[in-house]
Amino acid sequence: MCINKILSKKGQTVISNCIGCKTFYIWHDNLMLSFTESAFISFKEVLNSLSFEDRCLPFPGGEERIILHTPHDDISFAFEEEEFELCKAAIDEALYMKEVYELMR
Repeated sequence: MCINKILSKKGQTVISNCIGCKTFYIWHDNLMLSFTESAFISFKEVLNSLSFEDRCLPFPGGEERIILHTPHDDISFAFEEEEFELCKAAIDEALYMKEVYELMR
């Protein structure tokens, strides 16, 4: 069984890392995605390359959201701008905290 260490929490996004298998988890509301370290870094790079203003779409409720496809074909996020920025900040912080924990070992 995985023993997860919380690396970051921003808004509805929580990012953890398994001490044993090294898997990264992104928890957002009732959705959980898992990544290898290299896939997590790639996901971060894709996220940071996107501009909310350039890619947002109007949703039925009137709010604008960005559709963020995940490595899992059938799963996508639909973030409002603040959620999108908080998710990116959580991922950046998680990678930073992982480095801090590694230096402390």
